[in-house]
Amino acid sequence: MRYVMARKEKEYRDTAYRIYVTDALKVLGGLNIRYADLFKPEETRTASDIKISIKSKLKKMGGE
Repeated sequence: MRYVMARKEKEYRDTAYRIYVTDALKVLGGLNIRYADLFKPEETRTASDIKISIKSKLKKMGGE
């Protein structure tokens, strides 16, 4: 379990470092995109669409 926790911590630090460096490059060197923006999922559903989806999944599970 400690190994898994250590790996997650390393991943977190590596990602934070990449975000920091690309943000610095964006400010200083004119980089056009942030590292964090590369992995943002694009959500095209509206809030009501998401609510409907959650409700239908709950009905399937017998939760509503």
